[in-house]
Amino acid sequence: MTDHRPGGSPAEPAALHLRAELRERRRTGMRKFMHTTLLLAGEVTGAGGPSVADLVVVRRATSTPVIRTKAGTLDEADALLRTINEDLARLSVEEFLDEWGHLRP
Repeated sequence: MTDHRPGGSPAEPAALHLRAELRERRRTGMRKFMHTTLLLAGEVTGAGGPSVADLVVVRRATSTPVIRTKAGTLDEADALLRTINEDLARLSVEEFLDEWGHLRP
């Protein structure tokens, strides 16, 4: 099924204008130590842990962030990135922002 704009022309997929990436959350000193400890404990026990990265959607032309959210554990980050990329390929920019815009930076 092809999405159409009100004028009748096919909508361009958001992936032509936006891209999603995982960005490491920068920590130093005690915060880095605590994060690493919690992450390892969560992975060992299977209880999960703190977010390993931020998922950021940026404009391709300017690299300006449009959406930013904590990506979660390694498994959650992978699943979130996959879902976002599928929606970028399937939806127009307007539809994508309607769906995911609540995560704006």
